[in-house]
Amino acid sequence: MHIIKVNATESTNSLAREWYNTNKNKSPICIIANSQTSGRGQRGATWVSNAGENLTFSIIYPQPNLEIGNQFLISAAVGLQLIKALKQLKINNLKLKWPNDIMADGYKIGGVLIENILQNNLIGASIIGIGLNVNQVNFPDLPKAASLKNLKGTIFSTEEVLSVILEYLERMISSNDKSFFENVLEDYEKNLFRIKKASTFQLKDGSLLIGIILGVTPSGFLKLQVEDEEIRTFDLKELKLLF
Repeated sequence: MHIIKVNATESTNSLAREWYNTNKNKSPICIIANSQTSGRGQRGATWVSNAGENLTFSIIYPQPNLEIGNQFLISAAVGLQLIKALKQLKINNLKLKWPNDIMADGYKIGGVLIENILQNNLIGASIIGIGLNVNQVNFPDLPKAASLKNLKGTIFSTEEVLSVILEYLERMISSNDKSFFENVLEDYEKNLFRIKKASTFQLKDGSLLIGIILGVTPSGFLKLQVEDEEIRTFDLKELKLLF
């Protein structure tokens, strides 16, 4: 995979989108930044990362062989490939927190933001943004955040970590085969953080909801069993898992 390195940018996802719109390249490209000034996360959150200590990068995945209604499968597949890569790096107790945060030992160590470019009812390209805490050790006001160094007590080579991750993501991208995604939802649920456990969620209005995570729908909605054994589904903007 061709890699483009920049010292600083507002957002690697934004830069990747500009690159795609300008070049219309049908080969996967990885754009990695030493520093992001306006990195984005889910729900409009910012992704804060110390320059040079972590990985902030985006991959242009051209023409994924999926219908628009199956966009969530890309996000789920990316999360699963990241888990496989991190296991190779000897990181243990990995889970995916819905929809696509990377957890280890109950701490958030990374996140994924997928932005799809739609063309004529098809996915023209997926911009896969990834932030991974590698060597940063202090996370002010983020008590549930950690890094690979926090977990293992050793300094990691960011280039080595990136190389392993790209190896697994290239397997997904190069397959260009729908069969790659056949069991993604099942595997995603097997690795889902707090699956089958009673958890507390915050709704948009600030109120709290207790529910048991049962899994996800094909479109990525979270399935919860709430009081009186009622099963409800929620999209990303409707609630937030508190942990």
